[in-house]
Amino acid sequence: MPNNSKKNVFKIVLSQKEAGAAVPLIILMVIVSFVNKNFFGLNNLMDVLRTASFWIMIAVPVTFLLCAGGIDLSLGAATSIGGVVCGKALKAGCSIPVAILLALAVGLLIGLMNGVCIVKFKLPGFILTLGTQYCINGIINVWTSGLSISNLAKEYTRIGQFRIGKVVPIPIVYAVIIALIGHIILTRSKLGRKILAVGGNEETARLAGINVDKMKILTYVFVSMMACFAGVIYGARFATVQPAIGTGSEMNIIAAVIVGGTSMMGGVGTIVGTVIGSVLMAMITNVLIMLGVSAYWQAFVFGFILIISLFIDRYRQRSLNA
Repeated sequence: MPNNSKKNVFKIVLSQKEAGAAVPLIILMVIVSFVNKNFFGLNNLMDVLRTASFWIMIAVPVTFLLCAGGIDLSLGAATSIGGVVCGKALKAGCSIPVAILLALAVGLLIGLMNGVCIVKFKLPGFILTLGTQYCINGIINVWTSGLSISNLAKEYTRIGQFRIGKVVPIPIVYAVIIALIGHIILTRSKLGRKILAVGGNEETARLAGINVDKMKILTYVFVSMMACFAGVIYGARFATVQPAIGTGSEMNIIAAVIVGGTSMMGGVGTIVGTVIGSVLMAMITNVLIMLGVSAYWQAFVFGFILIISLFIDRYRQRSLNA
């Protein structure tokens, strides 16, 4: 194949939104097949997909947020407090549905506060949500004294531990449903088109009659509520609510979304890519653990991936503008 043809094929592949995650995922699977054949065992694959499922639950709404031109660094803290609120409510005697609704209500309030402060008061989203993260983590530490909430009802733990056919963990089903709904909304609904329009050009969106402020606030609410929901499922999975379960997850999730093809500049996004990106990040975690790599190096790898994802996003933007 001539060099020009090779370059064109390379350019076409990289210009695809999902390529940033799909190509590394395929390469990683090929490499792992030679390094450790146990990786493709059913139990291990289910563990990878279960890990990815928790990220997908949050990454889907984060895709909408980035498409609208927003950013949220408080989603890890929202995950933590969602689990804590649910756990505390259960301990206080609330029924499981009520406990879950209380957690979602807290998520709604967090998202509403973030959205209003950023949209109405024109505060920088990066700094505002970082401040929110610190505030929420402080509340959690004071409320729980840093202690886990355990001895939770078996009926509650089943919503995170149940396996369909004794094989497929139930969190995977939640993630698939959320991803399908997210994909339909983003690609086939007026709401999805409005969000993409807002992220593409706010002024043009306003002239087209779109309520830009409402769309942006809605995406912040969506992120926080789903983060709290993920926290609820985390608690059920481990049968213990850990106060810091979501700490540090925000950058991994954002990296998965960007690698998957959603632009930080707004206006471009793909739920399919987000799912692939989440699976890629979960697979990398699993492989590093199987190889006995130190947790310190794992942090380095994820940081490196985040940096690479930014370069991929910039390259993709230049390709679109060329």
